[in-house]
Amino acid sequence: MNIVLSGPSGSGKGTITEILTNKMGYRKFTTCTTRSPRENEKDGFDYYFLSKEEFDNYVNNGVMYNIREYGGNLYGSFEKNMDNIESTVPVIFQLTPDRAIKMKEANPNTLLILVLPPSVDELKNRRKDRSAKRVEDDIKNLEDAMDYDFVVVNDDLELAVTQIIEAIKAFETKTFSTNNVQNQNLIKDFINQFNNASLSSKVEKVFNKEIADSWDDKARFVTYHGIKNPITSEVLSSIHNGMSIADIGCGTGKLISKIDRKIDNSILTGLDISCDMIDHAQNRTMTGNNKTFFINDDFMKYDFKNKFDIIIFSYVLHHMSDPVEALKRAKELLTNEGNILFSVPGINYLSETFNPSELNGRYSIEEMDEIVSEAGLYPLSACRNNFLMSFNSYEMYIEYLKSIGTYQKINNYQNTEWDSEFNKKVLERFDASSLITGEYLTYNCKDKNKILIRS
Repeated sequence: MNIVLSGPSGSGKGTITEILTNKMGYRKFTTCTTRSPRENEKDGFDYYFLSKEEFDNYVNNGVMYNIREYGGNLYGSFEKNMDNIESTVPVIFQLTPDRAIKMKEANPNTLLILVLPPSVDELKNRRKDRSAKRVEDDIKNLEDAMDYDFVVVNDDLELAVTQIIEAIKAFETKTFSTNNVQNQNLIKDFINQFNNASLSSKVEKVFNKEIADSWDDKARFVTYHGIKNPITSEVLSSIHNGMSIADIGCGTGKLISKIDRKIDNSILTGLDISCDMIDHAQNRTMTGNNKTFFINDDFMKYDFKNKFDIIIFSYVLHHMSDPVEALKRAKELLTNEGNILFSVPGINYLSETFNPSELNGRYSIEEMDEIVSEAGLYPLSACRNNFLMSFNSYEMYIEYLKSIGTYQKINNYQNTEWDSEFNKKVLERFDASSLITGEYLTYNCKDKNKILIRS
């Protein structure tokens, strides 16, 4: 007998699968994937986690079957005929509805179960490292689950497991009956909830796929004169093997990959509110010497389970609505010896083309010192780094501003064009300047209270 559990990422089907295997002795069919493992996922149980190269080698050697691409990652199995596995106990599969329907057509002795969270709001709370795009794709696929045998709402885990066991036993004894009307109403209600909700903030929409895909390629717009930003070297000089490190915000994958190449036996976590930035990060090649997690969520809302030796805000603090509260939250997530490293634009950043009132999120050293103090942090080091930028044309300058989110920030994070009068003023200032100033303030801080306790 085949048991298929489907549901959106975060619905709890993985947890239910583990309970069923432990409690009932059912067998879990494990497939292969090239995506990164999520927190608490077990290699060999949830999936066989493979690199793209490993996966391709299995394909080329003719031992990888049922290959498909989903959410930008490859999936497959070592079993050619997975629809008809020989087993003395029921076999549990976790499949998308479209693949599950094909399994039922090939093997009618298949029970299709859809697991739903109680609400879209609860799904967002459970999302953790699942990208918002992946969740959206999952929910769109629910249309294919309208003819499932059983739909369970995972509001109470123990109750949901009990209901699933009862459904399995009824199916085994040929006493099971499908309530199509109830099932379809539950699915339709959930889809409607999702359609009426927004999982994206303004900032998330700004840092879209176009920006994510070109994040490492800003040199095509600009020529830098001097050291652009010392935070990377500050981070790399502060790390060692066996650390727990979190990088928050824009382009997290780029810095995490540099850290991954320098140290081993560490836990590296990258968090970004943009699902496209996280998708881009997950497609980077890592060494495999560290545990690496990428999380698509809001830093101020995500429920971190662990403390960190280093928390990094490299290009994001000035995009947050309240930098003080963000630093306070980071402080609470530090280990006793933990540090916070961050970099923000200085007051002279792009000063040739924008007046102070036209572009917020640029700080003087005095302003940033006050923010650090208000957050209860002590700056072990702070530096102001100036450099210059040159652009071949105004059009290149605008493309550069769009690639870092500054263009949209001026428009209150709307992906719309500036009005013609403002654009004309910026153009005139640009034409009057041969070079554009870049400036970053970089801080390395500790919790002030923990410093006082030690001394």
